Amino acid sequence: MEVGRQPAELSKEQREQLHRAHQRLRNTSHALEALTVVEPVRGRWVAAPAPDEALEAAQNDLYNAWQEFWRVHQELLRCDLPPGVLGE
Repeated sequence: MEVGRQPAELSKEQREQLHRAHQRLRNTSHALEALTVVEPVRGRWVAAPAPDEALEAAQNDLYNAWQEFWRVHQELLRCDLPPGVLGE
């Protein structure tokens, strides 16, 4: 992936936009992880699986955050995306 612009060249607002895209992707990833990776804790109850609707919503949120992440990178850093990143 080639980057046409360096982060240092961005305005404060653009850097904040890039930060928000990274943060949203991180948060949605953590939310999905919380629903799917439940470690048993000795002496505690066994966690019930997350409802299908919750998993689907978390997966959709992650997918949307992923698309936004790459869209912002492409727009602000003028980078070429790796082939297939957005399912194209």
